[in-house]
Amino acid sequence: MVLTNIILNKSESLHQLNNKLYDYIVTKIDFPDTKDKKTHTILVDIDEKSLKEFGQWPWPRVVMANLIQEISADHPGAIGLDIIFPEKDRTSPKNIASFYRDYFHLEKSIVSLPSALLDNDLIFAKVLKDTKSLVGINLTPYPLNYDECKIPPFSVIQTSSLTLPSYSYALCNTNILQKSAPYIGSINTNTEADGIIRRMPLLFKYKEQVIPSFSLSLLSIIDPGMTITANKFTILDRTIITNNDSSFFLHFYPDNWYRKISAVDLLKGRVDSSILQGKIVIVGSSAVGLHDHLIRTNGVKTIGSKIHMTMIDNLINDDIIIEPLKYQYINIVIATLLGLLLLYLLIKNQNILMVILILGSLVLYTFATYFMLLDGVYISSAFFYIPFLLSFIFISISFMIIDSYHKRLYGEELDRSHVALLDSMVHVAEVHDIETGAHIIRTKKYIKLLSEHIFQQKKHPYYRQLSKSSIEMMYRTAPLHDIGKVGIPDSILKKPERLSFLEYEVMKSHPDLGSHIIRNAMKSYEENEFFIMAINIAYTHHEKWDGTGYPQGLKKEEIPLEGRLMALADVYDALVNKRVYKKAFSYEETYTIIKEGRGVHFDPLLVDAFFEIKEKMREISEYYTDEHN
Repeated sequence: MVLTNIILNKSESLHQLNNKLYDYIVTKIDFPDTKDKKTHTILVDIDEKSLKEFGQWPWPRVVMANLIQEISADHPGAIGLDIIFPEKDRTSPKNIASFYRDYFHLEKSIVSLPSALLDNDLIFAKVLKDTKSLVGINLTPYPLNYDECKIPPFSVIQTSSLTLPSYSYALCNTNILQKSAPYIGSINTNTEADGIIRRMPLLFKYKEQVIPSFSLSLLSIIDPGMTITANKFTILDRTIITNNDSSFFLHFYPDNWYRKISAVDLLKGRVDSSILQGKIVIVGSSAVGLHDHLIRTNGVKTIGSKIHMTMIDNLINDDIIIEPLKYQYINIVIATLLGLLLLYLLIKNQNILMVILILGSLVLYTFATYFMLLDGVYISSAFFYIPFLLSFIFISISFMIIDSYHKRLYGEELDRSHVALLDSMVHVAEVHDIETGAHIIRTKKYIKLLSEHIFQQKKHPYYRQLSKSSIEMMYRTAPLHDIGKVGIPDSILKKPERLSFLEYEVMKSHPDLGSHIIRNAMKSYEENEFFIMAINIAYTHHEKWDGTGYPQGLKKEEIPLEGRLMALADVYDALVNKRVYKKAFSYEETYTIIKEGRGVHFDPLLVDAFFEIKEKMREISEYYTDEHN
């Protein structure tokens, strides 16, 4: 069980189940109301309306420069561009002239424009520098067809103990823009294996450099004194503890929480300047064509800029949820110990305590998960539930195996009791009837041979009524067919002459007596197939196919199959062997009598089966003689 838990801890499937469980739980929890909190971010959205006004993306950098100047004029707390500009602006006048020269071999001079307006990237770079705006970079594990990024170092303290998301390549802005912007941040939005974004790290690793996330870098603008010690972040006089990879679960707010204004409205002067004052402004895009769309925990689509807005407000409002790695190991240890305790209770047969332990553990852990989440900690519940439930399944299977073993032992003991009872009863019959001993052995072998022959013939009409277990039961219960004779007086049972009418009526009572004897002998046992078959053989082996038999006058298939088989075996043995009242018939005479009894005394189908194996029946009768016995 311990080995299973170790394997589970390394299983990606378990981590995915843990995520799915988290998704389910957070949708069921009523987190504290946000009415006493406020948003500190606002999105300047390059939306569909803006694209329609200024043309499709990318816009000329002078338009972007104008947009940043308009934002800066409203005195925001910080400005961040959730957009990357990896190529030169092809709408710059000097680049247009270069294009005509290189492509059409035309020398076109632009003499009417001042030199300051010839390069849009220079204009944009100056605005970024003057407004102290932040530009984004995108980290990736895949090689890119761009020049290697030159990123200024980010001042951090003691992050060597963190296990940060690591990347070897980065997509940056053009060199002039990258150098002009005083701040950078990774715009990466880390989705998980199922395509859902749940957690976001505050720090990344690019080669050997530590890179701040876009959100953390924006917060460092408004709080230059921010400090980082391992996974402890001190931001705006708040101490934030993150996971060991500097990540935390995003706590998404209602849709009306996220404020945004259209870029075109800002550029056209249709926005109240006080809206942006003191806010952390993110310039991003919700336009469908720019493909910046992600799936949140609740299945709702969102854009990357809203992820950054959520991170910032989570950190400022202390709304983060962390998942310390230690709880995964703690949960596995607890689940293992409880599993061992369950196993101990199973061995001690303490079923009620097992149920209490299972239900109590699940209820207590559910409450612990709920209240810890309200306190901002997810305790990796799946790492308890799954191993514990697997332990429960293991215990259940073990219980079924042990219970099955005990039932088998009980069944074997009951079977031995039946056999012992039969042997005792048959022994009584043997003592009372001197001709019964070998007759009992022969008849049980006849009935087994005949029933096995029918069972092996899959086309025989009766084969479906037989099975290996039912044949074995017939073999064991056949010796009881004449048990009722113990109630017949010796004067009748051992009389060498033909019985009188009254004596014969007394002899005919032995099936009924046999049925009563078996019922009384087994009245302490619950009725079962073995019990029923023993009674049927004793009670119905003198019934006849045409309904003229006794004691009930049953006919045809009203007579149980075991009774019909016993009737044929009993008569055959009585015919080929000597009795006190008759001599033995020859086999030819016997076969003639049985053939004449087909459809009268005996089941015709059983007679047909008998003649198919009559030589094997003869072998039994000749081997198990009274002298041999």
